[in-house]
Amino acid sequence: MPNLTRIVLLSLFAASVVGRLSAAPGTTREGAQNSASAQQWRELAEAPDFFHKMALLQSLGQDSQEQAAVLARLHKMWAAEDVLRRPAIAYLMCQLGDRSGVEPVARALFAGEYDTGRELEPDGGAAGANATDAAFRMLILYGTPRHRQRLIAFFKLSNDPLRKREEVCETILGLSSTKNGPGLPLGYPKEQFPLELAITCLNYTEEVGTIVDAPGGTVQSQVGRREGSIQEGSITVTGTVGVYEQRGCDEAAQAIQNLTSRDFGHRVSGPVTERDKAIDAIRKWWIESHTATQRAVPKS
Repeated sequence: MPNLTRIVLLSLFAASVVGRLSAAPGTTREGAQNSASAQQWRELAEAPDFFHKMALLQSLGQDSQEQAAVLARLHKMWAAEDVLRRPAIAYLMCQLGDRSGVEPVARALFAGEYDTGRELEPDGGAAGANATDAAFRMLILYGTPRHRQRLIAFFKLSNDPLRKREEVCETILGLSSTKNGPGLPLGYPKEQFPLELAITCLNYTEEVGTIVDAPGGTVQSQVGRREGSIQEGSITVTGTVGVYEQRGCDEAAQAIQNLTSRDFGHRVSGPVTERDKAIDAIRKWWIESHTATQRAVPKS
């Protein structure tokens, strides 16, 4: 799957900066929080790379008293960092209530400016792919209806050599659950998720990857070192193994079940015929729920 050749390091470093806000014995909670924030700002000054900086800023941004300073730092980074870093910067800005980066990132994405193998450290040749990932996440969650229509337009292309349709479906699944990706940003309401994008993905029946399931055992993965755009790693499987082809519509169905907390009967390990029945059930629910909503709206 495409995400095997990419790295999104924010989550890898988030654990190192979360959980430092508990009050020390004999101090107030506010005092301990201020102390933790001060320590994180000191660490930020010595952060070794872009992803460490972003992880620290994301953690600091969870403190309402630090958000203004975090946004000020992000605006400085917007001007100083490589343009391939702007989608990640804009995405975090959106989470803090500042959507000023949405339009310039959208223009760059749809102009193909992130479709590059140009290398940056520490992600090497995956920098462009990481920029695309962040841009898709931002536009799905914080974009305007026009931006989302541009995303839907990928599914109308007769030719999709860069597999943008696959990228949209995969990103939606990754946002729907931390089991499949970074999940939704802290505080983002599930009910605001633009499900119409996931519904569009239900029509994408091309294979996008393979799921390895070990119902009677375990699956363990290890991420190794990165050489340029190649991410080394290994998967160790014990017990009974099942390998299941996954289509874009399967990713969309899983995402919709995650986001709505409804069980339509879709299972990644199920036969294709059963998965298709669940997808049909989702479509029926979507049509009926929207028909009911339209009937409930009084005519002017």
